[in-house]
Amino acid sequence: MTTKLLFFQVLVGGLLIAPTTFSQILTPGFDKQEYIETLKINQKTHLALNKWAENTVVPNPTQFNFAYRSPVVAFDNLWDLWIHKEKRIAMIAVQGSIPTQASFLANLYAAMIPAKGELQLDKEFKFTYTLAKNPTAAVHIGWFVAMAYLSKTIEHKIDSCYQSGIKDFILTGHSQGGGIAFLLTSYLENLKAEGKLAKDIRFKTYCSAGPKPGNLAYAYDYEIMTQGGWAYNVVNSADWVPDVPFTVQTVSDFTSVNPFHGAKTLIKKQKFPKNLFLKHVYNQLSKPSEKASKNYQRFLGKMISQAVKKSIPGFITPTYYNSNYYVRTGNIIVLNADEAYFNLFSNDPNNPNIWQHHWPTPYLFLAEKL
Repeated sequence: MTTKLLFFQVLVGGLLIAPTTFSQILTPGFDKQEYIETLKINQKTHLALNKWAENTVVPNPTQFNFAYRSPVVAFDNLWDLWIHKEKRIAMIAVQGSIPTQASFLANLYAAMIPAKGELQLDKEFKFTYTLAKNPTAAVHIGWFVAMAYLSKTIEHKIDSCYQSGIKDFILTGHSQGGGIAFLLTSYLENLKAEGKLAKDIRFKTYCSAGPKPGNLAYAYDYEIMTQGGWAYNVVNSADWVPDVPFTVQTVSDFTSVNPFHGAKTLIKKQKFPKNLFLKHVYNQLSKPSEKASKNYQRFLGKMISQAVKKSIPGFITPTYYNSNYYVRTGNIIVLNADEAYFNLFSNDPNNPNIWQHHWPTPYLFLAEKL
């Protein structure tokens, strides 16, 4: 065989192999085994600083190898990088709540901020971000701050992985980690849209036991951005965590065109005593929620921010978005807690273990039955 013929065969062979070797590997749609692997990896990430998780027995991951653990930042937050053993896929797993005051502050700091803007988080960290293009979209400040600080090392590692040929990334987190993963997905997808990340990078998200990350405008934007099977929130129907934070809806939370806009003006035009009656009814319906929203921002915004400053030196309190209308977000996969489940996991409301249905063990039990 001549040297030229050998070179031609190698060249042709390389061209035939390359598209399958370096093409996108992740596929859209919920994958049971893919989710179970994220659940196992999330448990490993929880074990980093979490003494609670030591007694929770979950099998080891089988498809991925641990590659990197980030520094601890913000509210005792960290994330892990795992690399698939055979495929060019990297997994970014965000740690959930751990039993420290700082970690729970991230959950309690539940005022909202706009989903697009620029915040001076401390004296040295100005964070410019886009999580949604809708100007009325707003998100949870505590999980946002955690995501912002984690994003420094996450962006760096995504770039390193990309340089090594990895273009497919799974983003995941359980509990608080799921709440952060929502916002991380939005942030990274918008970096792609702005040309700050390579266009051929693919993200697929598995939030697990994820709480409500923002308002309805944010949810719509997130669901449009990830439609087609690229993001899921997997929830146990017996778990209370996906139902938080508390939500308060006021007349200001409706879209621009609605029957409540200008209602006061219309009521004034009514004849006496009909106008007084309608005004009384309107105030009885609208004022309680408006008062609740103000209290929400007062206690879970301004007051909590004082404690936040102790956990994050130099933290600068942002201007809050005037809403607390938290909604369930994303494509939901419901793990239905049935009779067989409750035979193993008590549903007694007097059970002192409020995390009974929230640990990875019951999630794994139900996920295996899908």
